[in-house]
Amino acid sequence: MGGKLIFVLVQRSKIGNISRKTSWSGFSSYFVSNKDDDMNKKITSLVICTILFYLIVLPLQAFAQEGEPILTGISFKNAEISGEFNPDVHEYNLILNNNETPPTLKDYTISGNANIFITYTYDEINHQIGLTATLQYDMGSAIYNFTYANPPKYERTKNNLLSAIYCTYGELSPALNNKDTVYKLYIPSDLTQLTITPVTEDIQAYCAPIELILAQDQTPKITFYSIASDGSKREYLLNIKRVDKTINQVKQEMMEPNFKSFVDGTRVYQRPEFLITVFAAGTGLLVLLILFRITRKIAINPYDRDEKPFYKIIE
Repeated sequence: MGGKLIFVLVQRSKIGNISRKTSWSGFSSYFVSNKDDDMNKKITSLVICTILFYLIVLPLQAFAQEGEPILTGISFKNAEISGEFNPDVHEYNLILNNNETPPTLKDYTISGNANIFITYTYDEINHQIGLTATLQYDMGSAIYNFTYANPPKYERTKNNLLSAIYCTYGELSPALNNKDTVYKLYIPSDLTQLTITPVTEDIQAYCAPIELILAQDQTPKITFYSIASDGSKREYLLNIKRVDKTINQVKQEMMEPNFKSFVDGTRVYQRPEFLITVFAAGTGLLVLLILFRITRKIAINPYDRDEKPFYKIIE
């Protein structure tokens, strides 16, 4: 009895061990499976965070390190800013030296990489009351408003002439004058945002600014009007032409101290290949002319000037 009882207890013990081993194995498998899922989620989250870091955080950090461009100084012809210019102040009064002539941009300084655009502001009846300087850069813009402190007393005049046509990275040909109304405006090959600011000779006249978005190969013809205070209009036509230079190339040329034109040397008749062709053609024509004259001199003449005639003419 004692031996059998011991045997049964051992068997139950083994069965119990087997049961416990089986339970522990299933629990371990379940635990390991859940642990792998958590690890996969953690890895996925880590990958997503890394991608977001490179796509968002680094560019923002680089921009923060570079900083936004700042307009550190600006001045105008025929006008003085009331008070000192401060980049953090965006509203100013502008005192005109001659309130019959619009002020124009004289000089400016920018800390950083940006472009500046000048446009004129008008009231509801198209009287010029000030101007706006817009500092435009990749991540935004800053606007500075200048209001005339001593605007003119408006009178009706017939003056609808322009004193200037401003275009950033643009060059007008021929130079603006009071006779011509058709001009060529040369721009870089990759310029797509075109801003043109006509400046009226008379502050009482009105000419709307022009803003266009162009394709890189687009060269439109632009018609606009300068309107005198008496309502008379003068029509202008701009033929847009592109030069074989990029914006950066033109910008670098404009920064040179002796800069005069980025168009000179880019016209067809100014290019080296055109000059070489013309020179070769002229040289060839000259050679042909010389050969013709030489041939004419050495050619056989069937008539002898010194030979006496065989017969005598009787009248």
